[in-house]
Amino acid sequence: MIRLKDYSLIKINPDQRDQIESLINLNNGSVFHEPILNEIASKYHKTDFYYLVNDPDIIKIACPVHVTKYDFGRKLYQLKPPGDIPYAGFVGELTELDQYLKIGLNDALIYAGFPTQNLTELSEEESGLTSMVDLSLSENDIFMKVINAKRRNMIRKAVKSGIEVKAFLDKDGLEIFWPILLSLHIKLGYQKLQKDYYESLFNQYSKKGKSVILIAYKGEKAVSGLLLLGNNNYMHYYKGASVTGTLNEGQGELLQWEAIKWAKGKSKFYDLCNLNRESLPEIYRFKTGISDQLFFYRKFKMKSLGFKILNRLS
Repeated sequence: MIRLKDYSLIKINPDQRDQIESLINLNNGSVFHEPILNEIASKYHKTDFYYLVNDPDIIKIACPVHVTKYDFGRKLYQLKPPGDIPYAGFVGELTELDQYLKIGLNDALIYAGFPTQNLTELSEEESGLTSMVDLSLSENDIFMKVINAKRRNMIRKAVKSGIEVKAFLDKDGLEIFWPILLSLHIKLGYQKLQKDYYESLFNQYSKKGKSVILIAYKGEKAVSGLLLLGNNNYMHYYKGASVTGTLNEGQGELLQWEAIKWAKGKSKFYDLCNLNRESLPEIYRFKTGISDQLFFYRKFKMKSLGFKILNRLS
């Protein structure tokens, strides 16, 4: 069992659910904190889902917690949704987390807090990184002052090359996008998450106007696409992929520009959703060309001695 001084690990009831949803909305929480997204992730990944809260009666701080049970009594606690969602952590004010967070004898823990500009860069092991676009800026300011010159030129190139972007709020978009995304997953050896998982998330949020699939076409051929997912605070560039071997005519940059325009008026920030300068330098350069406004997030792992020993025996 994980323990945090003066906090409770709870299965939420309807009143607590309402409190957490209000907390997320009022405290710049993200869709990754929301109960419904975490319930979908929990069902797919077969985890036990809880919230860690400051007070079960008056919730001012909350964090989604997913528990995966293994043999020999081992438990893994993830303080974010499992799978390919990069972060969540606590919504509300919390400090000195790792000084008070404890785990049980046979437990392990993964923490990835939500990005903020208030966090100074720590070591690569202690922090992650993303970049965002402030959607309160005008479209002209975003295009001319946030997106760098190289990416602006690629957007212009895409338009001149006849690339067109279409938006989908229904299953037709996923039917087009999934084969492109699956090809990328196979290439990366990342095939655990299947179409039904993304379909569940997309169906849930597209009907609220908080998710869209954008597809870039050259003529009648779909060459690239992306999936946005978010809430009133943050719109995340959650998934993106291109058809293997497709000529780069700026379709990736045009998709980002259209995504930013779609998100504007719906959210406060457009999140390019995770960067890694060392292992994915090309993607890092691409995303920071869209926005170089960097946001760091705290991350760490904990493993008990019992978990390590039992891991070797399993």
